[in-house]
Amino acid sequence: MIFSDRDIPSPISTEVQVAAKRKIEDYYRTGTSLRRQTKLDLELEWRAARRQVQSSLRTLFSGKCAYCETLLEPDRTDIDHFRPRAGAADLRGAGSLDHYGWLSLEWGNLYPICGACNRAKRSLFPVVGDRVPPLTPIGLINDKEEALLLDPCRDQPDEHLEFSPDGSINAITKRGEVTIRVFNLNRTPLRDARYEVFRKVEALHRAKRATDTETSAESPYAATARAAVASFPAASKRRGSIAVPEESRTADEVITLDDDAFRLTARPLESISIRNFRMLREVDLRFSEPTNDRAPWLMLLGENASGKSTFLQAVALALAGAEEASRLTRPSKVVSTGAKNGQITLRFWDNATPVELYFRRGQRHFEGTQRPSAMVLGYGSLRYPDPRVREIDAAGSKFARISTLIKPVARMPLHRAWLVDLSEEKFDALGRALKEILPIQSESLLVRKGRRVFFQTNDHLASLTEMSAGYQAMVAVCLDIIRLLFERWETLESATAVVIIDEIDAHLHPRWKMRVVSALRNALPQVQFIASTHDPLVLRGLRNGEVALMERDEHGVAIANRTLPPIEGMLVDDLLVSRHFGLNSTVDPTSESLYNEYYHLLSLPDEPGRNARVSELRARLGDRESFGRNQRENLFLEASEAALAEDAHLPPLTADALKASTIARFKSLVNRASERRRG
Repeated sequence: MIFSDRDIPSPISTEVQVAAKRKIEDYYRTGTSLRRQTKLDLELEWRAARRQVQSSLRTLFSGKCAYCETLLEPDRTDIDHFRPRAGAADLRGAGSLDHYGWLSLEWGNLYPICGACNRAKRSLFPVVGDRVPPLTPIGLINDKEEALLLDPCRDQPDEHLEFSPDGSINAITKRGEVTIRVFNLNRTPLRDARYEVFRKVEALHRAKRATDTETSAESPYAATARAAVASFPAASKRRGSIAVPEESRTADEVITLDDDAFRLTARPLESISIRNFRMLREVDLRFSEPTNDRAPWLMLLGENASGKSTFLQAVALALAGAEEASRLTRPSKVVSTGAKNGQITLRFWDNATPVELYFRRGQRHFEGTQRPSAMVLGYGSLRYPDPRVREIDAAGSKFARISTLIKPVARMPLHRAWLVDLSEEKFDALGRALKEILPIQSESLLVRKGRRVFFQTNDHLASLTEMSAGYQAMVAVCLDIIRLLFERWETLESATAVVIIDEIDAHLHPRWKMRVVSALRNALPQVQFIASTHDPLVLRGLRNGEVALMERDEHGVAIANRTLPPIEGMLVDDLLVSRHFGLNSTVDPTSESLYNEYYHLLSLPDEPGRNARVSELRARLGDRESFGRNQRENLFLEASEAALAEDAHLPPLTADALKASTIARFKSLVNRASERRRG
């Protein structure tokens, strides 16, 4: 980290700033409970501002991460809100829903950030004492609030950080220490890169050659290069500096240490490797890299008995650790037929230490990583809410709750007693999350009256237990997740976990299926979901690369296929007939048979019997509009009919055979069809 003078004026247009200011003022005038249970919606303004600031931020910071000085990819600039947009939290998990939404579009609050620093920081922003009141101007905020993170445009990093020859950074002050920990500035790749820079500068110095290039602000790790120059001929470590180790621990270390260590080290899964777990002989999957403020998802598709549920159970057992896995099942029950042993290996982003689960036929216990490596919750396909179920003891498993995924049927509590006893801050955070997840009005308010909990809309009260079965099923799962998250965080913007759900679409209305992924992502942005579905509607909200198709090879062995077409922008019908779901058609089988006969007859020469049957089929299948969804499709279908009739003697065309001459001919046929319509 080096100091950068923010001498570039704000590139955000006045129009965008005025629109954002109006929304911000209206939001903070809202009553406390309703405001805390509602997110400040500046997405349109932020999208416009983001486009406007990217170039200026790259120029200001020479195309580097503002915090670790790693060169950013030329075509990607993630932007950090130094003071978070919502749910700012300290290292103890205490957070504030009100902070710092009013700074969302402040030029002085925006910094370019690399993926690793972004994954580490999330919405963490520790301060000494109280946070400033909402709407405090950015020009006054630093005089009224003592931030523990170094600001690259206000602070002199070399007064707080010491760069060592081995590539590590030592803290000179408390603020330096917190900054190193929150951004994980001593992670192994950074240390190695800074070590190489230090060695290079030393070599140049010994050769009496200039080091201006390495120490310039445009070079990566310029702070290390400058420290190397300042150390010549040699200098001992500054008195009082503190060594801050890399925030990378084994699962056992995280569990046995304090919760601060867990909050700082939690990361999403990067890869999964499974060997000889039931039908999964050899499966390897890698997650997309987390972008901005969202954890990556993985959605499994596939026919029944293709291995989806088995995959989910394997990942859950490995995350829960050998102790919990041994309590839930036995190694001999999961080893593939004909195999003696098996293994599951998980890797997390920014952590070189893998999580491993070993199982051998005949053994009574699993081996490998003993304790949970993340907060993990699992839910099977047969789950339903039951208010009579005794609530899970919060002191039971502090990290892993996957028994409802392993059991054939799971009854879910609605946690009514827990809801009533929640603090006001957590209750409002819960209300905000549920309003994101459930398709209810933004003006609704989650309220407590006596020992019951309601959603209140104007004067109407709707109890959680009076909701439809579909609502209750999703609410039960979300309450279970959030209850565990609240043991370590007061707000949910930085709360991390891995949640595994088999058949996530169960009990949901089609309209809700289309938004369930986006809703969960918005409500629990740092929670990584691994789920399965049979419904293409659920794929809405997923990004390209977040879907895998479970298939059986010619030997009946389950495999995971990631070589799938991009899903973003695909229509539901397109998804159904794509490789994701593999249907030949979305038409019912009887109509499909009639369509096939119709197109076959078109390829035959004209004769009275053939023409009569074609007319009969047209009448039965409907007018031409039923063959296509719009005029463009109808024109192409009419042209296709002409092509079929003219080329009855030729073999079927393949996609590879559509060369320039074929396309030209097709255009001609479309023009002819269009002319006939106009005539």
